[in-house]
Amino acid sequence: MNYYETLQSYAENVEIAPTDTSYFSKPSAGLDPRLFRDGKLLSNVRDAILVLLHNHLRLGYYEPESWAHAYLTGSGVSYTWAAHRDPGDLDCLVAINYVAFRQANQEYKGWSDREIASEITQGFRNELQPRTENFMGEFELTFYANLNPDIKEMRPYAAYSVTQNTWVVPPTEQEAPNNPAWELAVTQDSSKAAEIIKRYASALEQITNAKNDAMRINAEHALATAVQQGSALFDVIHEDRSSAFTPGGAGYYDFANYRWQSGKKSGVIQAMRKLKDIHKEAESRFSTETYGVELPDVSTLIRRAQR
Repeated sequence: MNYYETLQSYAENVEIAPTDTSYFSKPSAGLDPRLFRDGKLLSNVRDAILVLLHNHLRLGYYEPESWAHAYLTGSGVSYTWAAHRDPGDLDCLVAINYVAFRQANQEYKGWSDREIASEITQGFRNELQPRTENFMGEFELTFYANLNPDIKEMRPYAAYSVTQNTWVVPPTEQEAPNNPAWELAVTQDSSKAAEIIKRYASALEQITNAKNDAMRINAEHALATAVQQGSALFDVIHEDRSSAFTPGGAGYYDFANYRWQSGKKSGVIQAMRKLKDIHKEAESRFSTETYGVELPDVSTLIRRAQR
């Protein structure tokens, strides 16, 4: 099976569907009662998160309690938690004391902070997230290893230390900015995404109805191009959004965050993420069937070259 045939086996209907987002919702009068009481995280929630985290980390590393600090961040622990989403969204950032990590895990002494954070996050994604997608029957709990150990420098909406059971960045009432220039920019994202989806759907239809090899080959190339462009658009918006939560960013009020949140509201993010998933799954299967192993991505190759 060649790459284009592999891609077609993963291709499916993709639509841009608007959805509610907490970012554009009105702040609630209080915090999510499923998580907090009198401003404190419920003990059963806190215990469950720490057990999940430490048990997972102990499978691959030593003494995680000495170097891993867990924080709940984002809209789920802010006053804009009530936008309709089932399950609710809950993010847990894990700040790493890299000196303590290397002391407890000597085999990583030659690794950079970025390499360590990347490996731990990948482990969360591959091994832990499948067990936390319906956390306590209420939330999609997602863990990330944070490159910067100082959570305040990330300029989060709010941050609750699960480890120390206290607020580090208390929530405040915030509402999305109203900026016509920003709205024009995100409208352009929507137009670009709509054009990609249109070409993607047209290519799928043309492949099915192709009357000769030339028509089918052209349609296969058009499908691959649309998938790659959708994946690239998702990556640009996602990576730019990360810059909002750095010392030089404006956090909640940064344009890159507004762009990401607007994309979620319009459905652009979900649709482009789906094209990225299709692209990634097809490449992975094609590599495995062709070379016997899944080829590492560019970032992995770079990390290996730096060791």
